[in-house]
Amino acid sequence: MDFITNIDWHWWWFIAGVAMILAEFSVPGLYICFFGIGALLTGALVWVFPHLSLTVEVLLFSVLSVLFLLGCRWLMPGIFRGSAKIDDSDIENDGVVGAEVVVVEAIAPGKPGKVEFRGSVWTACADRELAPGERAEIVRRQNITLFLK
Repeated sequence: MDFITNIDWHWWWFIAGVAMILAEFSVPGLYICFFGIGALLTGALVWVFPHLSLTVEVLLFSVLSVLFLLGCRWLMPGIFRGSAKIDDSDIENDGVVGAEVVVVEAIAPGKPGKVEFRGSVWTACADRELAPGERAEIVRRQNITLFLK
């Protein structure tokens, strides 16, 4: 038991903190680094107050890590949650609607064909017949299908 009381625990907390922060690079999710920061803060407190018991140190580490994790996740929700909202309102803004295309494969009502748009071939539908080589205007886009007039 004398061995435990003679160890400079702050160095072990610093080493554990750096190891956890480095481990974050290999594990996705951005969680381990908060525990690494908690370990670094615990190491700093143990260095300033060297007579803390190991139980108090572990309790400090736990509380600091969880507080830092929850605090940062609350302050920066956009970074951690991301955006899962699908928004098609930018279709008009990206130059698709109103753009001109060249028909590559014949299009008939109820029978999609192919058009060239921005250097790629797209599936397209129209309410009238369009022959290869004709030009048409995009009126809307639904996923990867263009609708022409």
